[in-house]
Formats: sequence, structure tokens, C-alpha cells
Amino acid sequence: SWASRQYGRRPAQWMRLRHAETNRTLFFLNHHGPIPINSGGVCGGEVVGLNILKVVSAHAELGDAVVAVGDFNANAASGTIKIVAASLRKAFSGVSFGGIDYIFSNFGDESVLRSENHGRGGSDHDAIS
Repeated sequence: SWASRQYGRRPAQWMRLRHAETNRTLFFLNHHGPIPINSGGVCGGEVVGLNILKVVSAHAELGDAVVAVGDFNANAASGTIKIVAASLRKAFSGVSFGGIDYIFSNFGDESVLRSENHGRGGSDHDAIS
């Protein structure tokens, strides 16, 4: 498709970070999803969602705090978000483009102390935290 030729592959970038004092580990993943919105690109939304979860499964370790963020280019009705949300809790999402920017985690609701939409801030997307 034009979009895949124009923007290329949409991988996920990840890292594991260990806190020096507590020895706790955070697995952090950032994803920029394929376009058009809700298409899942060439493979489809469900496959994109499964691939994101495969990255988490392959590289996070038992006991890691997991946070997955990004411009998923998919809203709550998409296969991508349905698949990811079946395994990770949606901590927050933006509203631009129908809500395609997300923060997911494996934390319970009590672990999210505050969430905020900071507006566009120079982007066409919401800056969320």
C-alpha cells in the first residue's frame, strides 16, 4: 500500500530498566502503529496486537512492571487494541483521531496515581501521561 511504502515498517522499541536501589525491573515498550488508522497495515490489527504481546512475552521477565505506550494508530474498536487490552490494562488514552494514543500496563488501577492529557503541544496527537 501507499502508506506502507511511504512510512515503512512499524516495529516496537523496548527496554528493560532495573532500579539500582530496589532491584525492581520495568519493561518499557513504545509502538508506532501502521496506517491507515484501524487497518493494522498489511497484516491486520489482530496480528499487530499479537505481535506487540509477543515482544512483551519474549523479552519481559516474570515480575517485571510492564508499560506499553505509543501512537497505536488504532482506536478502542480496532483488533489491535482489543488484543492488547485483553492482556494489558489500559491506563490512559488520548482523544485525537478518535483515541489512538495509549498507555497500557500490567499494574492495577491503584497504581495509577494521575493521568493527564496535555493537549497537542506541537504535534497533531495528544501528549498523554
